[in-house]
Amino acid sequence: MAVGDRVLFDPDERAEVELEAQTYLLLREKDVHAVAEPRDGGQGTGLYL
Repeated sequence: MAVGDRVLFDPDERAEVELEAQTYLLLREKDVHAVAEPRDGGQGTGLYL
């Protein structure tokens, strides 16, 4: 995973923190169910575990 990746997660398993007027979402790696990656042709996303 990298900064900016789109992930599928359970909204109950998260925490938020605000730093310098920016809100960040904190997740444990084990709570990430899938990561989206661009499909061929650049349209939509595919999910991988």
